[in-house]
Amino acid sequence: MVTTRKILLGILAISLIVLVACSSYPYKVEEVDAFAKCLSEKGVKYYGAFWCSNCAKQNKMFGTSKQYINYIECDPRCTRDENNKLPAYCVGNVENSLLCIEKKVEKYPDFEFADSSRLVGVQQFETLAAKTGCVAPQKAK
Repeated sequence: MVTTRKILLGILAISLIVLVACSSYPYKVEEVDAFAKCLSEKGVKYYGAFWCSNCAKQNKMFGTSKQYINYIECDPRCTRDENNKLPAYCVGNVENSLLCIEKKVEKYPDFEFADSSRLVGVQQFETLAAKTGCVAPQKAK
């Protein structure tokens, strides 16, 4: 006879498997780090806003490697207060809204390349690699 406890344990086990499968990062972090560093070295600028859902998708692709990207926060609310603290929602990014206005950034994410060309929207690594000559990370097997 199946007990409630066995059913709950089964549900818990399945939930953990699904959680691990859905949350696993599909790239080798070292490769994404190298890719992000290369993009910055090639003069790529990534304009975005903390509230932008497409930026969140792009940031998720970069994972922790986003720290190596030349990211420009366009929302003017990301300024330091009298205690030199940023609002938590800014995730450590200080606004540069004047640059965003100067560059006529209207949609996010917006990638600007050294030749002044731009791509707007969520970009696949292969697309960014083709524009820059950087080596795109490969999905881990």
